[in-house]
Amino acid sequence: MNMPTHSLRTWLCCAAVAAPLLALAASPAPRTTYQVVSGDTLDKVIKKTMPDSPLRIDILRNAFVQQNPQAFTKSPPRALMAGAVLNVPKHDDLLRSYMVPGNAPGNSGTLRGGGYSTADMNMNERKNWVRFP
Repeated sequence: MNMPTHSLRTWLCCAAVAAPLLALAASPAPRTTYQVVSGDTLDKVIKKTMPDSPLRIDILRNAFVQQNPQAFTKSPPRALMAGAVLNVPKHDDLLRSYMVPGNAPGNSGTLRGGGYSTADMNMNERKNWVRFP
């Protein structure tokens, strides 16, 4: 067999195999959705879609509300509307944003030693602290 022909065939085979993989890697991952049924609460939806999440439930609630404002009523006890289709937040993105030091929302971005900084908290979180005379 001729050497240049063999190399060309090898290159074409590799290109044919790699093209779908490159297209798959370039396309964004499909979003996971959940359709709300009557009687669903946000906590039920979170337990169904992210049952093993190590994140606090309030973080997951906020992520759902931020990604799906159209699915909630406008009144203060924000209830889910039956039939709404929710975009489920990507769990890996949430973990990266909340678990990496210095990247948590509300953090100023500077790495500090252990403990909390009062600059990262609002007054509502500090009002129940114990005060000494």
